[in-house]
Amino acid sequence: MAHLEHLFVRGIRFDTEVQYLAQDAKGLVYENLPICKSASAETCALASVIQCLAVLMQFTRQQTRDAKRLARKALQGTGDDSVLRCIEAAGLPIVAELHVSDSGQTGHLGAIALEALCASHVCLVHFESAAANRWATVIGVEWDRATGVPRALLLLDAGANEPWACAHNVRIELQAEAGRSVRASPGFTLNCRHLTGEACAARLRSVIVLRRTKSVSGRHL
Repeated sequence: MAHLEHLFVRGIRFDTEVQYLAQDAKGLVYENLPICKSASAETCALASVIQCLAVLMQFTRQQTRDAKRLARKALQGTGDDSVLRCIEAAGLPIVAELHVSDSGQTGHLGAIALEALCASHVCLVHFESAAANRWATVIGVEWDRATGVPRALLLLDAGANEPWACAHNVRIELQAEAGRSVRASPGFTLNCRHLTGEACAARLRSVIVLRRTKSVSGRHL
């Protein structure tokens, strides 16, 4: 029997709005995580980057605005390199590691996201459906504690409706089960569900993991 649990990004809460722990002059306080609804793929990418930076660096509102201003100038398109430049432009002691889907095999991306959250890192995912191609913040992972296998990514997607008393607004199952709940098509085999009930077939393209460090190794910023 599966022992399913939801593991969320460290330092967030969502009894009403999604909030995160920020460090100001008086200590740790909860701030509302910046969330905006947009149909623009670039805006969604920028929103995910800023959410990850705010949570990871425990930014105040002003620091979040400053990082967004710097990052926005560097974002041109939604490709992996563009998003990496966007993160680099913030000028923070962060390593950003890119992990790309291997010939359509996306199970390892779920494992990477789970490992990142367990280590108190943050990550964003590039996913695609027939109607959309965008980035979203991995706000949580559904996993089987008994086996250590991730089952689904819980996403905070700026292209979807804002959540309330819930951290995520999109759920992507990591096990391809064609025909079970959505009609799969070549290349789009994962079930993607919105809190509104909307469902579609999707695929994962890449994951970027962000961690606080000044050391450098591999492909990083």
